Amino acid sequence: MATIYLSSTYEDLKDHRRVVYEALRKAGHQVVAMEDYVATDQRPVEQCLKDVEKADIYVGFFAFRYGYVPPSQHNNPDGLSITELEYRCAETNKKPCLTFVVNDTTAWPRVFDDARSEADKGERINALRQYLLTEKLASQFASPHELSTLVLAAVAKYLDEHIQSKLITNQEPSEAGITWDIEKQGSPYPGLMHFTQKYAPVFFGRGADVQAVLDRMHGPEGRFIIVSGNSGVGKSSLVDAGILPELADGGLPGGEPCECLRIVPSQRQDPWSSLLVALGSAVTRAGLKPETIVTQLNASPDTLPDVLRKIRKDSMDGRALVLFLDQMEELFTAQDGGKTRQFLTELYRAAQEKAVWVVATIRSDHLHHCHGHTEMRTVLGSKGHYPLGPIEPYMVEDLITHPARCAGLRLSHDLARRIVHEAGVDAGNLPILAFLLNQLFEKRRDHELTTEGYLALGRVAGAVKQHAEQVEADLEKTEGSKILALLPQLFQSLVTVNAEGVPTRRRPLRSAFPSEMNRLLTVLIDARLLHTEGHDEGVTVSISHEKLFEAWPSLKGYVEANKKQLINQRLLESRAQKWEELGKPWFDGLASGREYQDFRRSMTAATPLMKAYLEASARARWIQTGAIGMAMLVVTGTAAWLWSTGLTVEQAFLRAQSQFMSIHITPVMETVPAGTFRQGDNEQSDERPVREVTIKSFAMGKYEVTFEEYDRFAIAEGRAFPNDQGWGRGRRPVIYVSWQDAKDYAEWLSKQTGQHYRLPTESEWEYAARSGTKQEIWAGTFKESEIDEYAVFSRNSENRTSEIGAKKANDFKLHDLSGNVWEWVEDCWHDGYKEAPTNGLAWFDESGGQCGQRVIRGGSWGNTPGSCVPPPGSGAPPTPGATSWASVSFRTFPNPLRFVLLPFASSRISSFYPGPGRVLLSNRLTEEVVRDSSCHSTGGAIVPRAAVLAHSPAR
Repeated sequence: MATIYLSSTYEDLKDHRRVVYEALRKAGHQVVAMEDYVATDQRPVEQCLKDVEKADIYVGFFAFRYGYVPPSQHNNPDGLSITELEYRCAETNKKPCLTFVVNDTTAWPRVFDDARSEADKGERINALRQYLLTEKLASQFASPHELSTLVLAAVAKYLDEHIQSKLITNQEPSEAGITWDIEKQGSPYPGLMHFTQKYAPVFFGRGADVQAVLDRMHGPEGRFIIVSGNSGVGKSSLVDAGILPELADGGLPGGEPCECLRIVPSQRQDPWSSLLVALGSAVTRAGLKPETIVTQLNASPDTLPDVLRKIRKDSMDGRALVLFLDQMEELFTAQDGGKTRQFLTELYRAAQEKAVWVVATIRSDHLHHCHGHTEMRTVLGSKGHYPLGPIEPYMVEDLITHPARCAGLRLSHDLARRIVHEAGVDAGNLPILAFLLNQLFEKRRDHELTTEGYLALGRVAGAVKQHAEQVEADLEKTEGSKILALLPQLFQSLVTVNAEGVPTRRRPLRSAFPSEMNRLLTVLIDARLLHTEGHDEGVTVSISHEKLFEAWPSLKGYVEANKKQLINQRLLESRAQKWEELGKPWFDGLASGREYQDFRRSMTAATPLMKAYLEASARARWIQTGAIGMAMLVVTGTAAWLWSTGLTVEQAFLRAQSQFMSIHITPVMETVPAGTFRQGDNEQSDERPVREVTIKSFAMGKYEVTFEEYDRFAIAEGRAFPNDQGWGRGRRPVIYVSWQDAKDYAEWLSKQTGQHYRLPTESEWEYAARSGTKQEIWAGTFKESEIDEYAVFSRNSENRTSEIGAKKANDFKLHDLSGNVWEWVEDCWHDGYKEAPTNGLAWFDESGGQCGQRVIRGGSWGNTPGSCVPPPGSGAPPTPGATSWASVSFRTFPNPLRFVLLPFASSRISSFYPGPGRVLLSNRLTEEVVRDSSCHSTGGAIVPRAAVLAHSPAR
């Protein structure tokens, strides 16, 4: 069949191109299109014209855009667009030209009509259209499918009317088309590794995405780009083999020369060290010492722009610096959270100050980590974020055949289609597909990739599994079974698992592995199951691709069997780093009890710092145990004195004990699954508009924070005890605590446990209260007759709080989200939901937020479920500075906490519902009045909103 060159402008005819492309491919033709273009050092215009020359037939279709005009130095003295240049090239080379023009009566988007959007009022495109219609008798079309029918008919007619033998079918690859030397460069398929700049000549299928990112970099928000996408979709390949070569060839604004460097966060223990590894010898060429710069950046992160400018000036001849921050998720899964935040903040600032360009990649399932960073949220909300979707299904076959053709290899269309069919079009299958093709290359016969070789590999499904098992079998045969016994130890060094149980890669130094692992490492690296990066002593080792966590049986089995231990290992690593930052104190921040025992079991892949941390923990345990007798005497004496000051006996002993050890109580948490729900009420002005909110999975406190838990915080920090209103303490929710008190408690608990606790956002809280997508009216039920089983409220409370957990939990196993006490959330007050986040994030001072006031949710012991809140201005407002707040608390997460905080008069707010009632509390100490209250419904539920103060009233 024929090789057909497909020409048109792109954005306005994208759908038409797709339909025509698929139709021609199904008819058996070879199609060359702009979507195929590689990002080499050759400018696209030259590549386009060469492809036109090599094609058998030119097919061009034209709408109302003239298209991009390349610079005059690209053999374009007349200033023609690429689209017209392609057509003129086909005419000059006497190619059969089949042209098609959109009918004048076809409705067309204004933005894609030069007559309405360009300075020349469409003169150039109109002249070209007129020429094609009158001189070349171009066919006219309106829809994509009409165009497809016309193109197929025209191609078939041309082939029938001309001698088909003149068209070369199933031809041997011509030397002119070979751009990849297999003798020098090896396989044109990278296997499980991503396409690096080396593979740019054989990187196909992402031309439109490359151009889209380059266009964004030319915009005002283009200094910091984040490319997100699912695992295996090709993010790293897009940047490394597609975008960076374009930038290096003058793709930055103004054609500014640049140097492109890749940084992988997990190559070192902290992001600053990883950055210095990426900068490499440029640091020393600038007269700087790497270790000094790392120390400087850790101490003064804000000096990063100056450091980068000096490196550019003194070692890069002033060229621009482009940092490719690859696999950005590793900043969150394998790095210290505080340093990650500083690093991203300063890197973003350096980009805005024009010290560097940044192009980052991150897996979509880790994007939520960026939501906690102001600068990263800014990028995600702008054109700096490029969500990379799956490659078009009709392009998958070209990913197989085009690299083969560039390498002078033969591959039948039947085999290519079979591989596509069996691999499927799921973007996540692309690494497995590339691995299969690399293995098929290794089994080539002469210069042909054969069906026999494909079947011998076990086809797509069995290729990786068979390869990994064969590598292990060969190892056992040549080296003995002892070498395979090292696999678990090796995997422990190469895998980290986050708190949600998702495995990701670690990249330890190769020099850190014991000598007995050298042979195992060498074999697995040669087999491309493992991958190395760096030079000399800085070489790191990693698993070649995340897809191996599913495709490599031994690795998959190891992760499933050791998930808890791997989570503990990551926690141990994080704790050890924080302990080092604190100056390695003798007691603070060390492990004890069950946690210490869990960490001991995670020692196999421990770094020197992790070992030092555990040794210090053991020493502290010994000192504490050996000194317990003396400590008891001291505690008893101290407690007796404290008791005499008015503390209870229990409080006195806790205060004395707090001088020697942590006295916190770790809250019980429940996992809330991800989902989407509707939040808001169009009937109420302060709840408009209703919107869909998507929530990531999180853990939330099963109960509200109790006096028993909060009092320990007050004791340890020397704070006053909150008033219990004479109702009792213990397991009752703590009351008389402000929003700031709740925040302080969360910060203290985070320090004591090494986990990050916070207040929930309003959207998280309501989603949890409504049992997610069930949209319950009350937390746990839709039926008012059942409220008594789930909530403490005015009819059953006896005018006081109840102990936590006395009522049934909702579907997420969370108690008391309706009634008992109102609960603090993170958000600032807004007068409605216009422009509110739809991703579950807290809403702060954006869009008119009043952060002097905070929102509380859920209702309390004094509310009724059936009556509505009085309208604003009714009832007697509390007296400033003298009001008792006995109905507000909170709860915690790791992330969020649940707090029952500032109690307030039941006469003011008399109803409760789950997602129920938004209440606003002021941060000012001088005002303690309910600012606003109203009834609103969410999905049929009436819920109160009110505004109150966020600091504790006078005790």
